[in-house]
Amino acid sequence: MRTQSKYASKLFRAAGSDIRTTILTLLFSGPQDIGTIRRKLKRSPSLIAHHLKVLHSAGWVTKSKFGKLVTYYTNDKAVGEILVFLKKAS
Repeated sequence: MRTQSKYASKLFRAAGSDIRTTILTLLFSGPQDIGTIRRKLKRSPSLIAHHLKVLHSAGWVTKSKFGKLVTYYTNDKAVGEILVFLKKAS
């Protein structure tokens, strides 16, 4: 349980900002590239890239690259593990 708690804590810290939570919400509806996210949130590409890097490092998102286009996806495994953790903790 302690290992799960540490992992969950890492994920929660990474999602702990309004913009990152909003990005995750967008990604739950389907894969998105930085340009699409930037236009929807009306933020700079560098700011979006920074927050995606934080989410990716924590394990919330995965990415795939096709040429110069990088597409981000939610990491379903991480989301599932958070749900399991929360169910066990309640």
